[in-house]
This record gives sequence, C-alpha cells and structure tokens, in this order.
Amino acid sequence: MSEFTRLVYIVGMTFFLSAFVAFCITQQKHEPVNSGSSADFDNITSIELLTQYQADRAALNRTWNIPLSEVCYEKKIKLEQKYLNWTNYLLEDASVLSLSEEVDIRLLNNHVLSKIHDLQLDQARQKELSSLTTPYMPLVKLMESRKRHEKTDSKLIAQTLHKVTGLIKGAEKTLSDFAPRKDPIKNKRLRALLLDINQKMNAWYTFRDTYDPNFSWWCKVPYQDFLKTSQEYLNLFDTEEEIIGDPIGEEALIKQLGYAMIPYSPEDLIKIAEREFDWCEKEKENTTKKLGAKNWKHALEMAKSGHVEPGNQPSMIKELHDESVSFLKERDLITIPELADDVWRMQMMSPERQKVSPYFTGGEVISVSYPTDTMTHEEKMKSMLGNNRHFSRATVHHELIPGHHLQSYMAKRWNTHRQIFYTPFYVEGWALYWELLLWDLKFQESPLDEVGMLFWRSHRCARIIFSLNFHLGKWSPKECIDFLIERVGHEPLNAEAEVRRSVQGGYSPLYQAAYMLGGLQLRALAKELISSEKYTLKGFHDEVLKQGPIPIAAVRALLLGPFSNKRSDLPSKMAEWKFND
Repeated sequence: MSEFTRLVYIVGMTFFLSAFVAFCITQQKHEPVNSGSSADFDNITSIELLTQYQADRAALNRTWNIPLSEVCYEKKIKLEQKYLNWTNYLLEDASVLSLSEEVDIRLLNNHVLSKIHDLQLDQARQKELSSLTTPYMPLVKLMESRKRHEKTDSKLIAQTLHKVTGLIKGAEKTLSDFAPRKDPIKNKRLRALLLDINQKMNAWYTFRDTYDPNFSWWCKVPYQDFLKTSQEYLNLFDTEEEIIGDPIGEEALIKQLGYAMIPYSPEDLIKIAEREFDWCEKEKENTTKKLGAKNWKHALEMAKSGHVEPGNQPSMIKELHDESVSFLKERDLITIPELADDVWRMQMMSPERQKVSPYFTGGEVISVSYPTDTMTHEEKMKSMLGNNRHFSRATVHHELIPGHHLQSYMAKRWNTHRQIFYTPFYVEGWALYWELLLWDLKFQESPLDEVGMLFWRSHRCARIIFSLNFHLGKWSPKECIDFLIERVGHEPLNAEAEVRRSVQGGYSPLYQAAYMLGGLQLRALAKELISSEKYTLKGFHDEVLKQGPIPIAAVRALLLGPFSNKRSDLPSKMAEWKFND
C-alpha cells in the first residue's frame, strides 16, 4: 500500500468513526428514558407500533392478573409508561409523519394516559379496602411466586393456607360495627375482589393438585378450609339492595372526558342535555295535538298499543329494516354494500337478559326483545308495550343500517388497527346521529312514529342527565328510575332495567351520555364540512365510517386534514373542539 493510499485510508476511517460516534451520541440523546432498546421501534410505522402495544399489553394482562398485587400494577404501569415515552418521542418532530400516522400516535398517547389513570384509580380503590383484604395478602405472594415459575415448598404453603384461614376468621369477629360493611358500594367492590381472589386461587391450586402428590398431601385440607372460610367471609358483605352502582366522582369524570376529547365539564353536558330535552318537550306538545291526545302520557299509550302479537316481532323487524334501507337508497345518503345488507342476522333475547336490556340490541346480529312463555304476565306486557312498532321503527335503523351493523361492517375493513381506541362517542354517537338526521329528513310517516322517535330522543337526553348525576354522586339509582318514568315515560320495569344496565352492567361511566353527545358532535361536524362544500352529505357519511371507532374530534382532524395547510394546530383541533358553541 502506497503512502498516499495509506493516508487516504486513515483520513477516511477517521471521518467514518467520528461520524459514527456522533450518530451514536445523537441516538442516545434522543432515545426516550426507560423506553427499551432504540432498535425496538426503529423506523416503525404507526400501525406496527399499535400492533406491538396491543400484543405487549395482552401478553402482560394474561399473565400478571393477580388481584391485590402491587407487582401487577407496577408491571402494567411500567409498560404503559414505555409506550408513553415512545409516543412523546415520536411526536417531538411530527412533521416527518403523515397526517394519519400523527393522529394514530396522538391517539395512542392519549389512550396510554387513560390506561395509566385507570390503573391508578383501580389501585387506589383496592387500597381503600385494604383493612378488609389484609388476611389475603400472603396468598398474593403465593400466586406471584407461581407466575415467576419458582420452586414450591408444599409444607410451607400448607402453613400459609392455614395462617390465612385463621386471619380471615379473626377479621370476621371485628366486623360487626365496621362502617364499610354497611356501605353497599364498598360491599359490591369487595365482593367482586374476593370472588376474583377465590377464582385465581382455584387456578393456582389445581395447577399442582394430583400432579404433585406431595403438594396434595400437605395442602388439600388447608385449602378446603380456606375456601370454606373465604366464602363465609364473602357472605358477610352481601346486600339486600337490588341495584348498586359505583359512582366515580367529579374528578375522575373530568379526566375521562378529557381522554374522550370532550372539552366540557359534567355540568356543561347536563345543561346541553336539558336544552335538548326542552326541544323534545316542545315537539311532544305538537305531536300530542296532532294525535288529539289528552297529554304526552296518553300519546305514549296510543303508540304502545301498536305492538304485534307474540311470534310476529321478527317479521316486523324485517319490515322496518327494509323501510329504512329504502329511505336511504332513495335519497342516496350513504353507500350500502350489497353484502352488508345480505348478512345481518336475528336472534331472540332470553328472559334473563331482558331484565337488564328490555329493548332489542343490534349489530350484525339483532337481538330481539319480546315476551316468552316463561315470563310473568307483567313481564310479558312490559316487553310488548316497550317494543311496539312505533318505538321499534325509531331504532331498527339504529341497530342495523345505517347504524351499528353497517358501522361494524366497515370497521372490519377500514383502519382496523384503530379498534383499540374504541369510544362510545363514535360507536353510539354514529347511530344516534342518524336518529337526529332522519327526523330532520321526515322519516317519520305518522304522528305515532313521531311519538316513537321523540320517546327515544328524550331518553337519550335523560341518559346524559341521570348517568352524570349518578356518577357525580348526586342521584341514587332510585332517583334515576323515577326520572325515567316521570320525564321520559318508561314502563316502571323497563326504567328499572335501564338503570340497572347503566350503573352495574359493565358500561364505562360515560357510556350512556355518549349516545346523544356523540350524535351532536357528528351533527356539528357534518354542518361544518358540508356547509364549506368540502364534502357532500353522502361523502361525509362514507368517510366517517372509514376512520374507525375513534374520538369524533380525531375524525374531524382527519377529514379536515386534506383542506388544511398547517399541521401544528392538530393537538388543539383534537382536544379543544367546542362542538356545541
């Protein structure tokens, strides 16, 4: 090698090494703290990032699902924090992202924040019950040990089970005057927690029972004693009150509204609902006059009498579906794929389920609520009156086309990675939006149809009012039931079922409010985009269905994106959109 060649080689290598070191320093500087390896998300797309997040979260939740375990909370919060760091990192220079990618990453950032809040709220609620769950803590350590695949000492485990049984018996003796025992809400939380512990312990025990003879010899009797004692302890927290909800309070409500991108307080939303309720009341007066009815209650009775005979409800549902689809096609309001209209199905709802869902529900399968021969006479009449033709005509389109069935059909074909961001403001709001629009387009054929549409519309307003007041701690379940009977016109049993479904049916605190509020959001967005001639009404509907079940404010950002020259205001577009101003 010549001197010149050697010199060129040395200079070149020096330059390369300097550049490489600078690159490494830069990468180290920008890598998020506690984020894992920088290679984990190197050049990753937003869809791939969402896939990684969902897979990681599901895997962790399948394994670390131990009640009362601080280890579980730590692991879950650490994982969420990892993705929070990564989304913050990726959003530092959002200009390199496409609009769709930026919205996805901002949605993930918001989603992770909401999950951290949920975990912290859960953790705080469990700590409120710590004085009642302390006897079970040694069992938590046993279950954690199994998750780590650690070796077991059967004799020591038997001693632990015996100790826990004694601790539970000791706790029972001190409960007679303990305040939380007299609190139905805390009773409900504690019962759910103890049931979960018993179920998880059953899985823990059966893993080694019979397989490990030494384990069974030592642990069978102590474990049976524990189960018996734990069940007796759980029974102490039973309650005679039939409907028990669990209000989350104003602070948690405000946070959840923020994650849903709703820039209003609970009190603001109640005022919006009362305004919409006033509109309903005025329209009820007009409809009552058209019918020649004495009052609104009389008008409701006239509509409710229009029910079909037992056995004929499925045929009526089919007729009402055909009417709504024909109406949409004649006015060219939305694209309806032929397959979507061909594959919807029907099933009959069980009497047990009708106790919490007195009206039919839908999607690809519409579940029909109507009397069965096992019901009492009162239950049969409640079901027939509540599911009359005029009430049903106002909601079959809500459940099928253009509502939940068409919505679900499209969600499985467009932006499927966004399913993780599911929000009732989009899902229920879409179906409710059509109730609003079809009224404006005169879908109602008679004053009795108006009664049905106004009944449901006032019901959606009532849901905002009673559900938010309940979670603010202002109304009891009984007050919610009375409100539905007096202001909306529900049959008493239907009102009771509606409140039971709302406050203890597994729904999120904002779910019932989301129907009308999501519908109002979509109506405001349609007005904004169509009046500016950015979309036709049909084009707007088709595009909304392609975005996935995300907050409506994010839908707005995506639909406005192609018409906007700047992206720097995207966060405010998504978080601060005042759809009611």
